[in-house]
Amino acid sequence: MPVFATPRRLSVWLTLGITLLVIALFGCSKKDEGAGPPGGGKGKMAFPVELAPVPGERVEYSVTAVGSVDAYERVQVTARVSGVIEHVRFAEGDVVKKGQVLVEIDPARFNLAVRSAKATLERAQASAAEAQQNLDRREKAGEDGAGVFSKEDVDGWRTRARTGAAQVAEARAALDEANLNLRDAYVRAPIEGKMQTRTVQTGQFVQPGAVLGTVLRRDPLLLRFPVPEADAPRLSAGMNVSFKVTGIEHDFTAKITLVADAADPATRMVPIVAEVADEKKDSLRPGAFADVTVRVGATENAPVIPQTAIRPSEKGFLAFVVENNVAHERVLALGMRTADGRVEVRKGLSPGEMLVVRGAEPLRDGTTVRVVPPGQGPGKGPPGASSAAAPPGTSSAPSEGVGAPAKGGSAP
Repeated sequence: MPVFATPRRLSVWLTLGITLLVIALFGCSKKDEGAGPPGGGKGKMAFPVELAPVPGERVEYSVTAVGSVDAYERVQVTARVSGVIEHVRFAEGDVVKKGQVLVEIDPARFNLAVRSAKATLERAQASAAEAQQNLDRREKAGEDGAGVFSKEDVDGWRTRARTGAAQVAEARAALDEANLNLRDAYVRAPIEGKMQTRTVQTGQFVQPGAVLGTVLRRDPLLLRFPVPEADAPRLSAGMNVSFKVTGIEHDFTAKITLVADAADPATRMVPIVAEVADEKKDSLRPGAFADVTVRVGATENAPVIPQTAIRPSEKGFLAFVVENNVAHERVLALGMRTADGRVEVRKGLSPGEMLVVRGAEPLRDGTTVRVVPPGQGPGKGPPGASSAAAPPGTSSAPSEGVGAPAKGGSAP
């Protein structure tokens, strides 16, 4: 027989359900009140970081450039007269003295021209002398009062004498020109040096200005290189330069002889000239490229830190130091970049402070940290390989030039 719920039974069941619901809600509330922060209620999270003391090192400031080795003089030997080349008296690679005959250009023809000019001069001199004698005789007769010669006759011989003198001067100039051409028919070395090129052959006809060869003077060798306008004031005559040339193991030295007064208007670079004084300069070749370094100063006990410990921000470049397990933010003024990927800090850090070298990404000023042994911090690899961002725009921190710790310093 089916059982139907009565109003009284429904009331009992409803009261029981409400009671159970209240008990359940009260229990959940108690659990929530007892729950603590992550980590068992021990307070704020401490970020793991690796530290390293900031070293103080000697940092040398250098200006670097790319230049080239150049000969002191490089002169083209050219023809000054036209004619057929009768003799070429040099070969490529010959060492020649200043004034040595290199090429003969049709000297016989110019000898004949000299002889002809001499004959013309002698004829002009004879005519001028005859005219002057006749003029002198007529003027003397007029002074004696003989009245043998008319005024027109005297004036005529005076004109002839003047014309003769002019013809003598003209003939003498022609002789000088013929002698000059004869001298230029023997082409001589303009400087002492080594012949680099020969561009003519015996029997070739040449015109004035034709290039016959090139002579090179190596002593002294020069080093030419440009530097930015900002670096030029740091250089001066007498400063030492070191440079390397591809294919030669050892370094070479030079001394600056010229810092140009003006920059190139197209490149805004200032030309620098240095004289190579190295004893091994004979192994250098004019035209070779050179990597140039000029040391312009040094700083002792300068803080030098890994580039990867630096973070760019709106405030500038930042790093973190730790005192009593608390990270402190430092805004840095950066200087030179070292050869091993570290950066000089000119302001913001002092040698001996404990620098965060790994794990700085989540840090803020005042963050609590937990120092861990090297190799156990966040990330992988050595401290120099952390994921800290490098200064924007380059793969390394900005600097005034390329520097490196001095020899004997503490740089690895």
